Amino acid sequence: MSGKMLHTLIFEVGKLLSHSGSSFHERLQQAVVIIARYFRVEKCSVMIINREDMTLEVGAATHTEIIGMKRNLSDVTIATRALLDDVPFETDSQRLSYFVAADTTTYTSSYSLSLPIKYSDKKLGVLNLADTIGCERLTNEQMEEAVELNEQLAVHLYVAQADALLEREIKKYEDAVARLIKADEMKTSLTSFIVHDLKGPVSTIMANLDMLSYEPLNTEQLELVTLGLNDVYKMQRMVMNILDVQKMEEGKINIYREETDLSELAQGEIMSLKGLLAMKSINILFDGEPRVLFVDRNLISRTISNFLLNALEHSPDGKQIKVIVRYDAGKKETSVSVADEGPGIPDDMKDKVFEKFFQIEAGKMYRKTTTGLGLTFCEFVVLAHGGRLWVEDNEGGGSRFVFTLPETVKGVIT
Repeated sequence: MSGKMLHTLIFEVGKLLSHSGSSFHERLQQAVVIIARYFRVEKCSVMIINREDMTLEVGAATHTEIIGMKRNLSDVTIATRALLDDVPFETDSQRLSYFVAADTTTYTSSYSLSLPIKYSDKKLGVLNLADTIGCERLTNEQMEEAVELNEQLAVHLYVAQADALLEREIKKYEDAVARLIKADEMKTSLTSFIVHDLKGPVSTIMANLDMLSYEPLNTEQLELVTLGLNDVYKMQRMVMNILDVQKMEEGKINIYREETDLSELAQGEIMSLKGLLAMKSINILFDGEPRVLFVDRNLISRTISNFLLNALEHSPDGKQIKVIVRYDAGKKETSVSVADEGPGIPDDMKDKVFEKFFQIEAGKMYRKTTTGLGLTFCEFVVLAHGGRLWVEDNEGGGSRFVFTLPETVKGVIT
């Protein structure tokens, strides 16, 4: 045998094992037949380490009946001895007597050479060559060729095991993601079911409290009814925000545009909060001029209301909230801003306040947002109208929430 023939063998085996038309074990089975023919042996097998149960498992063999058979790595066998010593292990009829108990359970051999398959110091398995044709020992040249071939075989076996490991990890994460998606769908369905059923009772409570407010009540009774009405109103807004955000995420909410005066809309929302403003002794300063745009009146009014409620919630008693409606001729857009004098929002949190269920945990020096979806709702609405929104520091302290709407109709219309 010559080096040229060996290189031809290595190329042929490498090409075979690199082909992706069949499973690696099927390709490895074809490879052992080629290797056996080259070294003129009757039996050739590749045993692969199974790290899950710490065994050596026959992955391919010229005698196919032994494929799948295993040896514990702790067993005293020819293959485990080669693996343990980390050097080629040659046996003959005399040395084989030591391994009779373990190895004659499958088949007997008068001569064998076992080579540990290793890549980058990682043990992968064992290549076995047994029973040469003519019952002769492998020559030193053949052993050197077997070692060289084995080094190339190790590369392919390592890649195959790495691919198999990657596939198992991908499958594991795919299964985990599928379970999470299913759990999230169940949670969303349950939340939607509960929140949807809350609409009825909340509306009934609100209607009855509203009726009570028209009855002759003393100051304390009126204050209690007003307080309850305001809280139920807030609960209703939360319920509607949850339902609408879910619809927007699913692309099921429609936008009905009509000519709407933003200044008039903003002033209307301010008037609806007179009770809450009076309770906290908060004054709202409005600065704006008539500005008519083609928008969804209901969605934009709720956006303004959410901005106002957010400012009101975080404004200390006796402070001022400023609402400004402005048209920018250069950008051809109208902006609505709501500024409060409450605790501000740290710079690294400003891009996150519109995220679903986001909550600031930064101590008493900053405001603590609720787990509601008011600002998330605002983001969906403004983006659907082709606008922008952000939060910035207010001059003199506090925060200033701003959204803009373009002069022309654009954006996502469903």
